Amino acid sequence: METNEYFLGRNYGFGYPDEYERLIPIQGEFGELRWWFLGSSSGLFDVAYNLINKDLASSIELIPFAKSSETNALACFDKSGKVYFVIGNASLKRVDWSKRLTVPSISHWYQGVTAGDF
Repeated sequence: METNEYFLGRNYGFGYPDEYERLIPIQGEFGELRWWFLGSSSGLFDVAYNLINKDLASSIELIPFAKSSETNALACFDKSGKVYFVIGNASLKRVDWSKRLTVPSISHWYQGVTAGDF
């Protein structure tokens, strides 16, 4: 069982992209919307994972890795490393993910966050 809060997605068969491993030393909030990495708060990964994949029944399995303090949005990635944004508490069962805001990777997400794009 994984004990490092930043990498709990490994318990679900997800591998973390190298760019994520380079970013997690950043502590505290960053970007205009005050993003922070979920692993910095004990127990939050499990809550966010269960909310997205079980309670909201996402049609694709997503690993949450960051949260915005301003919007409460969660940034999540899929097994290919594509980043998705989850906002609100509506069911995700019938979401057409191809029509949702996504970015190709965690490094693109970070560039957008630091540029103030999201």
